[in-house]
Amino acid sequence: MMAGDDEALIERLEPMGLSCARPRWDDASVDWSSFDAILIRTTWDYQERLDEFLAWVDRAGDAAPLFNPASVVRSNVDKRYLRTLERAGIPIVPTSWIESAIDGEGIARLLDSLGAARTGTAGALKPVVGAGASGLMLFGREEAEAGAAHASEQVGLHGGVLLQPAIASVRTTGELSVVLIDGEPTHAVRKVPSPDEWRVQIEFGGAYTMEEAGEQEMDIAKRSVATLGDGEAPLYARIDMVEVEGLGPAVIEAELIEPELFFPMAAWAGDRLGEALLRRIGERG
Repeated sequence: MMAGDDEALIERLEPMGLSCARPRWDDASVDWSSFDAILIRTTWDYQERLDEFLAWVDRAGDAAPLFNPASVVRSNVDKRYLRTLERAGIPIVPTSWIESAIDGEGIARLLDSLGAARTGTAGALKPVVGAGASGLMLFGREEAEAGAAHASEQVGLHGGVLLQPAIASVRTTGELSVVLIDGEPTHAVRKVPSPDEWRVQIEFGGAYTMEEAGEQEMDIAKRSVATLGDGEAPLYARIDMVEVEGLGPAVIEAELIEPELFFPMAAWAGDRLGEALLRRIGERG
């Protein structure tokens, strides 16, 4: 995470009359009903304690307005939300879903069906529940047996794993993250990995720069949050896209729980979030 993301947001919220506290989600001493609203931010251990976290989400949502709400959080913890986007006609990175143990021959066939031979024969495995590149494995077709063993392990741990071709453009142009507040794009950030890496996160040496998203990327981002928002635009969202050969920009992740939103690079987005939050608190009386 970029240093100071939460601090930069608080600097914009407090002058608007929003007094901010930062309790841990798992602090049993906190009276969540004492808050006018609860904004989920850096709950980055949730995937390791999923049942506990989702139980807290339900309790917190009953105690005070929760953003994003429990229904959105529950649907977004599982990457099978990508199926929902695909059914809505939104381009996603080509994906196969593995929900039972698999052998090397089977995973090699899936790679071929995804066109991995055209993209360097490599595949990426991700558990359906995970964050921050946890459980992620990149492997070549010649390593299919190792890939199958990893996939089978992740199925046992999380109930499923997704297989995608390793997109060649990630190593060169990286990912474009479009941030949306109240359903509207506010800014976009290009995340590019270091020369010896394929993970774009800053903790792995990735470089972040502001970039103006094109009309196509903004349209994909807006349609994605409208599809995943459970009838209402999420208060905040980040849609990550990569360039796929023959397809164009495609969604690789939709982050609606605890995304980094790059507030040190885009302070005005904190103002937008504060205004939208005040409006929603007012609407709830």
